[in-house]
Amino acid sequence: MGSEPRSGERSLKTIVAVDPEDLAEKAAALLLTAIRTALSARNGARVALSGGSTPRKTYRLLARGLFAEKLPMDRIDWFFGDERWVPVSSPESNEGMARETLLDAAAAPAGTIHSWGAPAGDPRDCARRYARAILGDRGDESPVFDLVVLGMGADGHTASLFPDAVAHLSDGRILPIAADLPGDAAAVELPRSRGWRLTLCPNMLQHCRTVAFLVTGADKATALRRARAGDLDTPAAWIRGDETFFIVTRETMSSTGTDGALDVRHA
Repeated sequence: MGSEPRSGERSLKTIVAVDPEDLAEKAAALLLTAIRTALSARNGARVALSGGSTPRKTYRLLARGLFAEKLPMDRIDWFFGDERWVPVSSPESNEGMARETLLDAAAAPAGTIHSWGAPAGDPRDCARRYARAILGDRGDESPVFDLVVLGMGADGHTASLFPDAVAHLSDGRILPIAADLPGDAAAVELPRSRGWRLTLCPNMLQHCRTVAFLVTGADKATALRRARAGDLDTPAAWIRGDETFFIVTRETMSSTGTDGALDVRHA
């Protein structure tokens, strides 16, 4: 599956919000526009969601927007960029959080929500099945996703692409997490017996039209600077869509020590 844009240069923009509440509003507006555009252009939308605490408010606002505009929920397919090896009922589940804040509130039909199916069976088999379900009959030149929502940790990880972890691939290989990690999905074994994660690989995540990183907290300033600069030691730098947005709080941005030269749009 190629990772080059369908036409023209890939763009990178940074939107700076006043605070987490303002970030949620700006992010929800951007996500709603991306979904609306996909529905209008292709009569369907494919969205990969992140977990964590940062997107909660964004998802609640997005649910309101989807409901208010009466968008056809049966034509929006929802996926998850990564998942913990826990049941959906667990408070740690990315899918569980997304269902609570977005999918249930927006009345997404059950058939449009594509679960990793954790923690049943073997994590490697789970990852293989998920990649197969996402790809379906789509050709290599068609973007897998219209929209990918991602977070970022202070260590620069995004999805479950941790810089100190290893990936178990469906063909049996065990490789360090890296920008050129082959395959579409992997079971991630965290170091120091911290358990399993499931994640889409960089190749899959960046095969999309729009990527939106939601980033809050001064502790993520260094990782943000590296990710925007394309530092390949930072996993968040590996993911680029045709359009990539870093939606960040003023606190995070002001701590980067940069002048915002990378097309920063201030709130």
